[in-house]
Amino acid sequence: MTQPDDATGTTVITGSHGGISSGRYAASLGVSGVVFNDAGIGRDEAGVESLPYLDDLGCPAAVVDNDTARIADGVDMARNGEISRVNDVAAALGCEPGQNALDCAAAMHDGDLGPVSADADTDLTEVELDGGDVPIWAVDSIGLISDHHEGAITIAGSHGERLAGEFETYVPTEIAGITLYDAGVGKDDAGIGRLATMNDRGIPAAAVDVDSAHIGDAVSAWDEGVLSHVNDRAASLGVEPGDTPRDFANAVRDALGAGT
Repeated sequence: MTQPDDATGTTVITGSHGGISSGRYAASLGVSGVVFNDAGIGRDEAGVESLPYLDDLGCPAAVVDNDTARIADGVDMARNGEISRVNDVAAALGCEPGQNALDCAAAMHDGDLGPVSADADTDLTEVELDGGDVPIWAVDSIGLISDHHEGAITIAGSHGERLAGEFETYVPTEIAGITLYDAGVGKDDAGIGRLATMNDRGIPAAAVDVDSAHIGDAVSAWDEGVLSHVNDRAASLGVEPGDTPRDFANAVRDALGAGT
């Protein structure tokens, strides 16, 4: 949902998770319908939180089962995604669980409800959790990471997969470390694919279990998250599954001689 320059009045099949941050992106773009990945549903159904949010705005929305299509891959979503849930507005247009994602999107398109209201709350969190020589930032979306975060540890609300066709990285600066959500891991282990990408760049990275905290919410990952997977760079610092993002941040800081 961070990619379109102009999606006003269009129906979008996106590789993004269906958490609240993705719903807010969709609303800010003024889409007329959207299909997300359910990211394994997760804690308190955070992986589908965009559905009721968009319902309230009169926008049809649905999610596909993360075991049927690779998260972050819109083409695979369209070809192979099987709808797992729909909101009430989408149901009224003929969308339903078990449907192919492309058929569901077509029903939304044919409904021609027009762009979602521009009056929606579309704010995303970007907050410094802890300062110092190696600061720790919470960002609800990896798309918020910028040169401002160079040398920082980022706790992200995003899923842990590299975008299909991502020729320019969504982590444009050299951060000290990053945690993302495992998105229920899902088809082809897509939910944790970016850990290897970060490893190739020499960046410690870990995935937060989607059942432990709210995907789309970076502060929830920091406060409640439990790690399910780590890359080799993180493992070399002593980080392991079962640790918390705070443990991860402390290990990265210790390795850089920054303390806690």
